[in-house]
Amino acid sequence: MQILYLMLCVSFTLVVVLSNVLSGNMISLAYANCCVPAGLLTYPLTFLLSDLVSEVYGAKKATKMVYLALSVNLACFCLIEAVLFLYPVADARREMLNLGALRIFASLSAYLVAQTTDIQLYSIIRKWSGEKWLWLRNNCSTCLSQMLDTFIIDMIFLYWGMGMEIRDVAPIMCISYCYKAFFSVLCTPLLYLFLHLIKNMNRMFLMVEKGV
Repeated sequence: MQILYLMLCVSFTLVVVLSNVLSGNMISLAYANCCVPAGLLTYPLTFLLSDLVSEVYGAKKATKMVYLALSVNLACFCLIEAVLFLYPVADARREMLNLGALRIFASLSAYLVAQTTDIQLYSIIRKWSGEKWLWLRNNCSTCLSQMLDTFIIDMIFLYWGMGMEIRDVAPIMCISYCYKAFFSVLCTPLLYLFLHLIKNMNRMFLMVEKGV
């Protein structure tokens, strides 16, 4: 059980770090005629993993994982800034790695609020639904918390930090949220699959411990 939990913590932390590093770059969506942070491609996976940990290990373990990833992210940001300060790098690489204080603040603020909200909502819905309706508590908690995540990061970074007009921020916010919500629904079968695999692995570990 503990080994699986540590593996999930490592996976969650890696996805969060990767998403925040990628968020330093914008990618163009031709079909939507706007740009979104590249970190949007991987960040929704964090909600899948936090819901999985909440389901198997409970809200306390999931919250501990969120704060662990936050600590690792802060350490990574400090290391990246130190490297950029001490060692000259090519402009393209510097642009990719340079996250900036405001971007870090926006990203981590949105991350912490959204992830803790997701865990609490998931826990509340689970108490009401029991072990039934996994898809409901997964998608409800994730979609609501992702709404907070999108609003916080786009308002802090794009509106307040970059000075973009609300009329320009709103489409980016809308597209970002729609992608996250769609990704959440799309990944629901993966949650069922991972939960099934974890339960089977836990049974195997218990059998080994009992010497069966």
